[in-house]
Amino acid sequence: MAEDIDAIPTHITRLSSARTLTPGVRRLTFAGGLDRYRSAGPDSFAYLLLPPAGRTELTIGTDFTWTACFAMPEDERPVGAYYTIRHHRPDAGELDIDVVLHDHAGPASAWASRAAPGDPAALWGPRTTYSPPEGTDELLLVADDTGLPAVCAIAASLSAEQRARVVVEVADAGERQPIDSPAGVYATWLHRDGTPPGKSTALVDTVTAMAPPAGSPYVWGGGESRTMTAIRKHARRTWGLPRERVSLTPYWRHPDSPVPTEDDE
Repeated sequence: MAEDIDAIPTHITRLSSARTLTPGVRRLTFAGGLDRYRSAGPDSFAYLLLPPAGRTELTIGTDFTWTACFAMPEDERPVGAYYTIRHHRPDAGELDIDVVLHDHAGPASAWASRAAPGDPAALWGPRTTYSPPEGTDELLLVADDTGLPAVCAIAASLSAEQRARVVVEVADAGERQPIDSPAGVYATWLHRDGTPPGKSTALVDTVTAMAPPAGSPYVWGGGESRTMTAIRKHARRTWGLPRERVSLTPYWRHPDSPVPTEDDE
C-alpha cells in the first residue's frame, strides 16, 4: 500500500543548542514540541522545515502537509532539507541533527551555519529506509559525509551477535567520527583530500573491489545519487542480491549526476 504522506506528522520545535562536531559538521539540538515524535528506525530521517528566505518565523503549523504547502504563495513556503535524526532523547524531549556545512550551501545548510538557540523550526516525519530481512547475518553500510549520521545510528542499534562492514567517504581525516557499536564492526575510511564532493569515485571503487558478502547480507547506504546508483547496480547485478537485501538511498545529487531512471532501481 502506498504511503499517505499527508498523514505523516509535523512537529513544531526550536533550536536549543548548536555546536561544532567536526570542521565540516554542526550538531543541532532541538527541544520542545516533540511529544508526538516516535522513531521510525535507526536511520530515522525527517524533513527540516525552516522559515522562508528573509523571514524569522515559521509560516506553517502542525497541520502542515505538502499538498497545502504547494498551494501556498512561493514566498510563504518553508525551505529545508532531509536529515537523519542522530540521537533522540524522548525523556528529555530532545533530538539531534548533524548538518554537513557546504561551500555552496543550500537554504538548510546555510541556516544551520548561523542558527542560534530559540530559532524556530519544524520536523516533518520521521521515515526510514533501513529494513534488513529476517535472518540477515552480515551488514554492509556505505555512505559519504551526509550518510555518516545514519551509519553511526545504525551501528549503535546492532546487537553484539551481529557483524557489519562499514565504508565511509569523508572530506579528510578531520571529518572522521567514532562508530560505536556493540556489534563487530570493521570500518574503512576514505578521504577525498581536496576532490570535490560528488566527484570522487573512491566509494564505488572500494565497494566494487570487495568480495561479495557471504551468508544472508543486507546492503544499506546513503550518499550522492550517482554513487548510490552505481553501488546498487553492482550489488544487484554483480553480487546477485535480491531487491529486499539492498537499500541505497540518494541523499543528494551533484549537478553533473544524471537523474536516476527506473532501470537504475
